[in-house]
Amino acid sequence: MRPAWPAFGGRASALVNLTLALAGTAVALGVLEIALRVLGIERASYHAIGGFTIYDPELGWRLAPSRETVFKGAHFTVRVSHNADGLRDRPYPREREPGRRRVLILGDSFVWCWGVEQERCFTERLEAALGDTDVINAGVPGYSTAQELLFYEREGRRYRPDLVLLVFVPNDVVENLRGLGPRFRLEDGQLVATNVPVPRRKDALGEWLNAHSRVFAELNYMAAMLRESSHELRHSPVHAAAGPAPREEQPTAPALAPAGKGERLTEALLDRLAADVKGDGARFAAVLEAMPPPMARWLHGFFAARGIPCLELGPALRMAEVRGERVRLIGDPHVATAGQAVVTSELLAFLERERLLPDSR
Repeated sequence: MRPAWPAFGGRASALVNLTLALAGTAVALGVLEIALRVLGIERASYHAIGGFTIYDPELGWRLAPSRETVFKGAHFTVRVSHNADGLRDRPYPREREPGRRRVLILGDSFVWCWGVEQERCFTERLEAALGDTDVINAGVPGYSTAQELLFYEREGRRYRPDLVLLVFVPNDVVENLRGLGPRFRLEDGQLVATNVPVPRRKDALGEWLNAHSRVFAELNYMAAMLRESSHELRHSPVHAAAGPAPREEQPTAPALAPAGKGERLTEALLDRLAADVKGDGARFAAVLEAMPPPMARWLHGFFAARGIPCLELGPALRMAEVRGERVRLIGDPHVATAGQAVVTSELLAFLERERLLPDSR
């Protein structure tokens, strides 16, 4: 009879080899991590949700506080800095400075200024142009109207703004119905939360590694670029010159909302937000990104019926394109630097026309 110990010895030897290989890999990754830090190579992210947010059981995700990361797209590289409160902006005290007005702008990646340096963002330009006015950028990539409402109720109102501007984008209606964040349904005309706590979009370990490991962030970035490049090669025409836009932020919805259902839910969310803002003693106004004419007409009618000022950006952005200005990023629907200037000009005229801010003291 053959003894059993040689087989056991073989398994033990394989286990030792595996342990040594894992240890060697860990050491190599540790050396690479140190090298990246010594060389000053910063964390990079291709996806705003993956690289710049952390899990929030009520909101789904929120901007990671005190994070500074390089954001790389197919045709842009920008530095993104979040303050300690998790806003892409300078720090603002909750207590108002006497003699200064305050505007809070809610929205998604449009307000967060995807692919644009912070100093070129319309919120920064607006603050510089208005004088004696804090313009607080509360944009978070991927946010729906529901998330913007919940963010205001939990965080935004604490800044005690004079004016709250909500930027509405075309995909908000579908995101309100079946997005990855918090959702509501209407029961007897009342909003009822349906998925709180909100499920995670990304696992906790990956979130931690992305925040603390430059190696992991770089590998994640390269993998995302390879996936997007592969997708582009499979699905784009050969003559297309523009690079891919990150699919998690595409403005086109995967499917249309059921007729009327998404609109009714969105109207209820907007009514609640408007009531919150009014109850806090502030003014409320809406800004519409470029969108299909039927959607624009519906929203204009909704806001007009409630006496809420509304600005549509689509015509001005289209006119700038006709003039030859590149208002959108290359291969990406988000607003580029030239478009940020157009948005700023339109907002300044809108604020003056509607007299939305108190006189500067």
